[in-house]
Amino acid sequence: MLFQSYRCPSCAKLLFKGILVDSEVEVKCRGCGTLATFHGLPQERLLCYKAECAGRATRTDAVKARKDIA
Repeated sequence: MLFQSYRCPSCAKLLFKGILVDSEVEVKCRGCGTLATFHGLPQERLLCYKAECAGRATRTDAVKARKDIA
């Protein structure tokens, strides 16, 4: 599974990479001091990349899903 990059909304510094599932993370940027909150995907929105999985989706679908949330 691909990790998503989470960046500061003010200075665009990379804060962390990861996968957030049913969660909320608050991070303070070390560069500019901005406090940013990131929300994870609901568990139902996770996509399966296994070939034999009935819920299989392409990586393009995953990118579109991330953009819909942001």
